[in-house]
Amino acid sequence: MGSPRLDEQMILNDITNKVLPAPLLRVVRLIGREASNAGIDVYLVGGIVRDMLLGRKNLDLDIVVEGNALGFGHELKSVFGGTLVEHKRFGTASLFISRPGSAGRIDIAAARREKYEKPAALPAVEFAQLKDDLYRRDFTINAMAVKIEPGGLGALIDMFGGRDDLKKGFIRALHDRSFIDDPTRIFRAVRFEQRFGFKIELRTGYLIRDAASRGMVRLTEAQRIREELILICREEKPEKAVLRMRDLHELVFIHKDLSFSGTLGRMFAVSRSLVKWYGVFIKSPAGIEVWIINFLIMIDSLGVKETREVTDKFVFSNDDRNKILSFKENRDNVRRHLERDGKMLPSEVCGVLRPLSDEVILSIMARSRPGVLRERCRKYLRSYRDIKLKVTGDDLIKLGLPRGPRYREILKKALSAKLDGKLPGKADELRYLEKNVTQNTP
Repeated sequence: MGSPRLDEQMILNDITNKVLPAPLLRVVRLIGREASNAGIDVYLVGGIVRDMLLGRKNLDLDIVVEGNALGFGHELKSVFGGTLVEHKRFGTASLFISRPGSAGRIDIAAARREKYEKPAALPAVEFAQLKDDLYRRDFTINAMAVKIEPGGLGALIDMFGGRDDLKKGFIRALHDRSFIDDPTRIFRAVRFEQRFGFKIELRTGYLIRDAASRGMVRLTEAQRIREELILICREEKPEKAVLRMRDLHELVFIHKDLSFSGTLGRMFAVSRSLVKWYGVFIKSPAGIEVWIINFLIMIDSLGVKETREVTDKFVFSNDDRNKILSFKENRDNVRRHLERDGKMLPSEVCGVLRPLSDEVILSIMARSRPGVLRERCRKYLRSYRDIKLKVTGDDLIKLGLPRGPRYREILKKALSAKLDGKLPGKADELRYLEKNVTQNTP
């Protein structure tokens, strides 16, 4: 590979020290020490190298080993502790560690090449050298590596012009069969282009359109497309990628009836504002699946039937599927109840919103104008949702009520009364139970 240029080495070290947190640098140095002791070459690869050169923080620690990756994974486990998950078929492993301020996961892979027996199929894997491993990747900007050495990082290894494409702002495929071999790269190209404000290089754009016109995406496992869509919806401003997907005629692969209105950008902006509010006043946004909120905006033009087709086609988890369908099935009912004028008791608001997830409530808020509906939803999330009774079914037993469906009915009524301010303390709740048990006892 040739000896590293001294100026490039100094530049890379300077970038590394600015971008990588000190705890992560210590992890990298320990990996380099273990690689040296084992007499093998280990490289930092992929997104973290790209982001280092862009001056962006990235804690995804992906390393490639020219040698026994699984054995090296066990060596690292002895150093860092944690849990090692092996994928022997592919010669990869993931080490989950707990070190404050450092990577929580180290992905370890043997250098390999991939052979696609047919378009869009999963590849056959065989172990190879670093150059082969970099060549199998999606784009030049993700096909760079840095050797990890005992003292830190060595020189940049860039065999396909990735650094030059970073400077030019290009998303460039590594070879002409890239989107035939793996059509999910079509979505990935858009995601990276919009995240970095780059442009899909001219020939790469032609290759994308060619693969799309040949229906390559339809040959791909639906679950893999689903994961790419989720990643797009996790972007900071997913509307950029979504609109670019429209320009490249990729939306038909989600659903043939999918279209966008002129309010798309506004809905994404309002959703971001609501998620920010949620993080300040309710709980961390990590407590909700923000991508579901964005996905619901993406498929806003679809009805319940079409949405069910999408969730079935892409095999969403039951929890995600239920949230997505819950929004479609309940939004009109929620708006009908919560947009009406006049006073609504807290128990009435809770009766409408309690069955819904926070993602669904925020999505409904995003589609309403500032006003009574949003305020009622905000009040529910801030003040009503977490109100609970202090009494339990055990208190009903003590009052002599036989077990049965009346338990749920009486406790539900008691909660409504508490929400409406009629039962401020446990003593009030107990009196309420006693009164209802007496009235319902034959």
